[in-house]
Amino acid sequence: MKRQILFLMSDTGGGHRAACNAITAALEVQHAGEFNATLVDMWREGTPWPFNKMPELYGPWVNKHPQSYEAQYWINDRIMKNSLMSHLYERNMYSKLKRIFTAHPADLIVCVHSVFTRPALHALQRMGVKTPFVTVVTDYALPPVLWYDKRATKTLVPTPPAYQRGLELGIPAQKLVLTGPVIHPRFTTPGLSKPAARALLGWNPDARIALMVGGGDGMGPLQTIATAIDSSDLALELVIVAGRNEDLKRSLEIQIWRKPVRVIGYTAQMETLMRASDVMLTKAGPASIVESAALGVPMILYGGIKYQESPNAEYVVQQDAGVYAPTVGGVVTALERIVRDPAELQRLERGVRGLAVPNAIWRIASEVWEAGSFEPRVVS
Repeated sequence: MKRQILFLMSDTGGGHRAACNAITAALEVQHAGEFNATLVDMWREGTPWPFNKMPELYGPWVNKHPQSYEAQYWINDRIMKNSLMSHLYERNMYSKLKRIFTAHPADLIVCVHSVFTRPALHALQRMGVKTPFVTVVTDYALPPVLWYDKRATKTLVPTPPAYQRGLELGIPAQKLVLTGPVIHPRFTTPGLSKPAARALLGWNPDARIALMVGGGDGMGPLQTIATAIDSSDLALELVIVAGRNEDLKRSLEIQIWRKPVRVIGYTAQMETLMRASDVMLTKAGPASIVESAALGVPMILYGGIKYQESPNAEYVVQQDAGVYAPTVGGVVTALERIVRDPAELQRLERGVRGLAVPNAIWRIASEVWEAGSFEPRVVS
């Protein structure tokens, strides 16, 4: 009988679903045919209106009103350290979470979204469900407190600072595992060389090529930065990934460029694009950092969500894996150093490779599988 694994996630950004897919892909290699995976979007199914519209609202909120998003993040990361506030928060979500767990009985539950770790564990405890519960932290350098709950069977974390925060928040060391970050297995196996990737994509084999990304939703000042680079005297080509941001894609496509510029929408070819590039310009999101590290592509981090992603930038710079340049002029200056100084590019390439944890996804899959006691389910 196949084991049933329930993933708690949401399509707020692309990272949570990508984490589920990565873990599932690794489990398919290790335990092919032994399980079924079900993904539940917890914002959609576990919250009332208007919160159930969060997957649609998240991208516009972060893009158009970043200060209010950053403010709520800062506030919530502090008030949720208070046990009374945390308990009230858990109780308010109980009825909908009970319906989810009743509709989706599972042998193992994996949570990849911080907002739902504590409410899910509260609901399961109140229902008398003793299903093993694994939290896989998908934030990077300084995850918010909501990720951490000692009721989880295991909490898997990506970086030493994330591990230290768990200890400081009272997670027993035997329940806290430093695995490295979630990444799809395809990024961890030998793939196309840079020349081969460029040949496949039809790119100039001799050019310096900078890849610009803003996450799956095309966040950040991509067009402003690209315009500034285009106005510089740097000899390079730009590839801009607009993601799901159709307005940005159309605007970039009609712009008149001085340099060779390729504009791409949402794509499943990110691995190939990255392998073909010399440097990646990105916000400090976990997925971009982890994938760059795996492929050895140096980063220029042009920004990130304050409090949530800014610690990631600090961590990358500390590891000599990239440059943090939160202004348009700073991005152009950093890119000039990389393009004109081969030693600078080599330094960053060494640093970014040191950031990689090649076996992380396999460790995560093993820890997830081993956490399942697979006792009979009890649902009240």
